[in-house]
Amino acid sequence: MNAHRRRARGISLIEALVALGVMAFGMMALLGLQSTLRGNADVARQRAEAVRIAQESIEDWRAFGAIETTAGVVDYAELVSDGPTDIAGVNATYARRRVVTASDSPPMKSLAVTVTWRDRTDEVQTVTLRTAIAAVPHELAGSLFIRPHGPPEGSTVRLPRGRHAGIPLSAKDLHPDLANKSVFKPPQAGGGPVAWVFDNRSGRITGVCAVASASTTESLAAADVVACSGNQSPELLLLSGFVRFASTAAPPDAAESEQPTASVLNLDIVLAGASCFDDAPDDAATAAARSAVAYHCAIAGTVWSGRSRVRPLGFGAGPAWAIAASGAGSFKVCRHTPLAGDSGPNASHALDYANVDAALIHQNFLVISAEHSCPTETPAADDPFNGNTRLHQNGVSPYDNP
Repeated sequence: MNAHRRRARGISLIEALVALGVMAFGMMALLGLQSTLRGNADVARQRAEAVRIAQESIEDWRAFGAIETTAGVVDYAELVSDGPTDIAGVNATYARRRVVTASDSPPMKSLAVTVTWRDRTDEVQTVTLRTAIAAVPHELAGSLFIRPHGPPEGSTVRLPRGRHAGIPLSAKDLHPDLANKSVFKPPQAGGGPVAWVFDNRSGRITGVCAVASASTTESLAAADVVACSGNQSPELLLLSGFVRFASTAAPPDAAESEQPTASVLNLDIVLAGASCFDDAPDDAATAAARSAVAYHCAIAGTVWSGRSRVRPLGFGAGPAWAIAASGAGSFKVCRHTPLAGDSGPNASHALDYANVDAALIHQNFLVISAEHSCPTETPAADDPFNGNTRLHQNGVSPYDNP
């Protein structure tokens, strides 16, 4: 009996020692876990402070004061790489470095801000934030949020000068003297008396005015056109574009079709039911210095259909140049338009317009030698104004030559 009790007491002592050992190892692991958690929390706090330092550095430079070099303010030219710069934090000292890479197209600077520090274990930690800073004056960027006289009709997007995209860029905005109206004087021989009044929201021509021949678009004021600003019912629709001439030495390639190099010739644009104006030169000396002829047509009716055509004219009393299917010295007229199924600014430039109910711009023509074919190409995704063309006039049909 006594021997049995002694053996039982010995076994209980061993179990107690083992339990103490297991508990000791557990407590050591718990201490290690707490130390790790404390270290991670410390690094997280330091990382948050490093991110704050990087963000403040970015915002400081985003708030540059001017584009051009200006004394007393941080200007765009001063945004250059710098550092490292030591910055004292709550529980660490941070080194900030800013690296700037400039770009000219588009004008902008890429900024990378890197903040480094050493944690409690003397390990190097790093945070990097990247952004881009555009060379845009702050007052211009802020104007995107200004609504001078409402968005264009049917659109929530800001368009050039806050007007309908179908209004010529050079048209003078008469708002607020003449609410939501712009005036434009199309090119006319000797100046001419015709001026058009546009509605800024719809892009339609609401008035056709007679003004002084010597006046220009910029010189016209609301008082000059207020009496005639609404004399068109129904309102008129604009059709506009350019006519360019390709070099006749060789078939035009993509570059020549997009940026023709030949001098222009005298011409008219003809469209039934429209009043068309252009700035084609009437003398060879002026034509030699020109690369394009701009045209503008005001078309009656809220919806119209038809075909616009190029009519050759001579210089002064000289003979007109010829449109023909072939023959040296003759020309073909091509119209810029995407390939079948493509979309873009010239998608609506059809051979025959049908049921047009809005202003059409960028309706461009390319005149080439009759010995060549109209150039075609596959438009690039980033090149909406492509060199792809289709035959528009070659003199074969009487309808080709007005």
